[in-house]
Amino acid sequence: MDEGRGDRLVRWAPLGLLSVCLLWITSKAFARISDPDDWWHLRLGNDLLHRHSLPAPPWSSYADQGWVPTEPVPEMVAALVQRGLGYPGLAALFGVSLFVVTVAVYALNRQLAGPLAAVAVTALALLPLYGSMTSRPQLVSFVFLPVFIGAWIRTEQDLQPRWWLVALAWLWSLCHGFWFIGVAYGFAGLVAVAVGRRASGRQLARLAALAVTTFAVVLLNPVGPGVLEAPFRVNDTARYITEWQHPDPLAPGPLGAWLMIGVTLVVWVSRRRGVTPLRVLLVVSAVFWTWYAERTVIVAAIAIAPVLAGALHAAIQPTTTPVGEPGRLGRPEWKVIGATFALAVVGLAVAVPHTSREPGAVPLALDSQLDRVRPGSGVVSAYVLGGWIAWRHPDLHQYIDGLATPYSRRHYEDFFRIENQGTGWYRLLLDSGVSAALVESDSTLAGALEDRGWVRRGTSEGYVLLTRSG
Repeated sequence: MDEGRGDRLVRWAPLGLLSVCLLWITSKAFARISDPDDWWHLRLGNDLLHRHSLPAPPWSSYADQGWVPTEPVPEMVAALVQRGLGYPGLAALFGVSLFVVTVAVYALNRQLAGPLAAVAVTALALLPLYGSMTSRPQLVSFVFLPVFIGAWIRTEQDLQPRWWLVALAWLWSLCHGFWFIGVAYGFAGLVAVAVGRRASGRQLARLAALAVTTFAVVLLNPVGPGVLEAPFRVNDTARYITEWQHPDPLAPGPLGAWLMIGVTLVVWVSRRRGVTPLRVLLVVSAVFWTWYAERTVIVAAIAIAPVLAGALHAAIQPTTTPVGEPGRLGRPEWKVIGATFALAVVGLAVAVPHTSREPGAVPLALDSQLDRVRPGSGVVSAYVLGGWIAWRHPDLHQYIDGLATPYSRRHYEDFFRIENQGTGWYRLLLDSGVSAALVESDSTLAGALEDRGWVRRGTSEGYVLLTRSG
């Protein structure tokens, strides 16, 4: 192969790999919608549309805490899509969102690396990203977070405030509770600029004003000031929610994040190039997010990705291989992304009407039986089915669901006491007014209820529906 053809191959190979990554991640949407939180998001989106207002609508009668909706915009969008296109429409929306998240991560990596290193790190980042990219409003955060980090990376370089981040922070606060992470990276960028000692006092003052304003603007959220408190309310019940517990470091997601952090540090130690205050803070934050919770592993991957890409770029830059320069995406990249997006949309249009016609992991065969339960009745269910009851059977009252924030810590404790037949569990169940149970067929709770005369009405997908005798 002559040298010219070899150079062209090296230039186009990263874009080919990027196209493969985009198509592969989009194919995750070729399946039935089955995230248990999807259902209460849909219910909430429909409630907000029906009420024509954003304050919290009435929820289950068992919800005993004040709360505010923190994701109204994507919830209402999803509700409108479901109304018009059904479950296949939701699957297609999911696929498009996955595509956009991956492009956002690649564009972030390009801030500090050429196409070769940027796409290599994007492909590696899909390991910790894949498990967390589910069909929920959090995908909006995984688009906005790379934008925020990329903007402050550029600010560290040119010391220019990017005031459009203020509008983006306000919009983000209407989409997902991770807005505070983006704001926090703004303050990290401010600290990094101050430590770098390149900025004048006036420049520092302007950047400080930007960081403070991106936080303060959230107070203008039409949901109200409660949106400031909402991201931290999960601490009350975090020990009951798996995704807010510390992750297994050997699980694929955390392992991928630790690998990215480790490679970054190794390259830094060996090359001693490309280390800046903000990049150090990004590495430190990635360590924290990887340790903190399962749900924040993807935040760690996004934070470390551009730093790793920059380190790899610096390592291969001295070679004669045409690796490209860091910066914005070029025209060839946009052409490849556009062509790949068109191909992905065609694939979604062909596949999802067949793969996503019905929801998954829910007991559809029991819906007719649940429809016969007296409206207003309480239903205790497996935790993952609370959202389905809220969505498919809005006339019933789920004892608990994945929304979490409307329920007190004591209510969670009561739920797990019933589920595990703790002391006084049956009296607690009777006093709550529950008249139906939708639980795992082989659970001890199902057996205990049948022993007390509850009647089996049917089974589906590993779940059984029981009602109180009489």
